Amino acid sequence: LERRLSPETVEAYERDTRQFLHFLTGHCGGPPGISEIADLRPADLRGFLAARRNAGGGARTLGRGLAGIRSLLRFLEKRGLANAAGAAALRAPRQPKSLPKPLTASDAKQVVAVEGQLAEEPWIAARNAAVLTLLYGSGLRISEALGLSGADLATETDTVLRITGKGGKTRLVPVLPVASRAVAEYRRLCP
Repeated sequence: LERRLSPETVEAYERDTRQFLHFLTGHCGGPPGISEIADLRPADLRGFLAARRNAGGGARTLGRGLAGIRSLLRFLEKRGLANAAGAAALRAPRQPKSLPKPLTASDAKQVVAVEGQLAEEPWIAARNAAVLTLLYGSGLRISEALGLSGADLATETDTVLRITGKGGKTRLVPVLPVASRAVAEYRRLCP
């Protein structure tokens, strides 16, 4: 709540912290107490990252794991229970420089075409087409598209959506006519 992290980030940090404490149990020869955590050195953190790498963790996973540990140590440092300097001194693994590959225009049309949907119910196909059209045409994140309510696109004449996204930030996104038509078709077929 203090840092306004998404529920998914909180869940990932919790999982990473649990894995770190499990590692420390073996590393320290027993369940770690606050004194073992307070005495952590960069070598201990590197050992954890090496163990995660050997278990198949990639650079992004290791970086997120280190961020979760740093977050825990900063939390403990604010309460006078640990020193976070060792974690801060450790550099995160180098991240690969790759970008997601967008769909081609023809592939996107095929994905959102009702004929291309394998759904038993026509309204499900219309829903999927509307969501995918909003994602592709308005640049929404999946969580933003799924969080829309009926009042957000009340009429086919709405050309702009006010979206509250990551970090509680609000932005205006355009709604293309094709997206408005897809939403209207979904509304028409929705039981």
